[in-house]
Amino acid sequence: MKKTFIMLAIILQLIVLAYMAGEREYILQYGKVIHLRTAPIDPRDMFRGDYVRLNYEVSRIPIKMIKGADDVGALKKGAKIYARLKEGPNGLYEMVHAALQKPEEGLYLSGRIPYPYRKLQTGNPIWVNYGIEAYFVEQGKGRDIEKRRGSRTKVQVPLEMEIAVGPSGKAVIKGYRWSRLGIGLQWLRNAPRDPEDAEAPQSETFQLTLANASDDPLALVNLPDYCSFSLEAVPWAKQNWSLAHNSCENIFPSDFDVVVLAPRQEKKFRFDFSTERWLVKGKNQVKQIGTLDRTEQFRIVYRPPSEAQSQNLSQRDIIWHGYLASRVFHGRGQID
Repeated sequence: MKKTFIMLAIILQLIVLAYMAGEREYILQYGKVIHLRTAPIDPRDMFRGDYVRLNYEVSRIPIKMIKGADDVGALKKGAKIYARLKEGPNGLYEMVHAALQKPEEGLYLSGRIPYPYRKLQTGNPIWVNYGIEAYFVEQGKGRDIEKRRGSRTKVQVPLEMEIAVGPSGKAVIKGYRWSRLGIGLQWLRNAPRDPEDAEAPQSETFQLTLANASDDPLALVNLPDYCSFSLEAVPWAKQNWSLAHNSCENIFPSDFDVVVLAPRQEKKFRFDFSTERWLVKGKNQVKQIGTLDRTEQFRIVYRPPSEAQSQNLSQRDIIWHGYLASRVFHGRGQID
């Protein structure tokens, strides 16, 4: 009798494995093929033997974007979560919102929350695993991927993973491509401040680098007054910080704003966050970001005019569209 139970257990395991393998192959053959961008910051030790560790922009979801998450207790370890997607520029897919209930229609990813509820705090984002966090490569190829991706202290080129998505939201990695645009962030240390000078700048200056990571010419659009860039608070900030002064309304691109980069060429931009242009407001107060609590962090986001807004430009066919976010930083110079 005992041997019979052991044999049944083995057979059952084989059936489950065969089903999983069959489901995976079905999704690879017939699933909806999309591209997802890896997050601006991947683990420092992303390379592990013969596979690359990944997290995605859709891997970290603010609680406010999760429908049905009013009861935070529902966000327990192992809970299922569904991320609704839409297609954006360059064929990349972005999250619209997430839900605890399976959507009745549309394209979505099905994932699970890997950490127990007791580790979550209201306002913090929720980490979600979709089963596509490891990409297996040929022996020796992982280092090549890591090298091209770049270092945390210089320019990083995001991976854009090719994903097949099944009807139930299950995802399988098919391959990858490289973003045509790389990004880097550097803190340019200012002179020491005089603590007794109330008028002294309280925020640091940063340098953002955009690099053509493709093999063809690529054009950027740098609108006047840095209006192709935005300063955006992280979703887990304590307050909903936004720019206090909007100087970018009714600004339209011209050929004078276009910068053409040859392959591997870089363009650097300096941001002095002590100036009025970058003051932020929240709860009826206007401040420099360097005066805020260190938990209040930001990203610089490059977001040029859309294709429709660029139709009058002579280099419109090679302009990069979409958005690309820098690493997270604080106004006093801390970069994650």
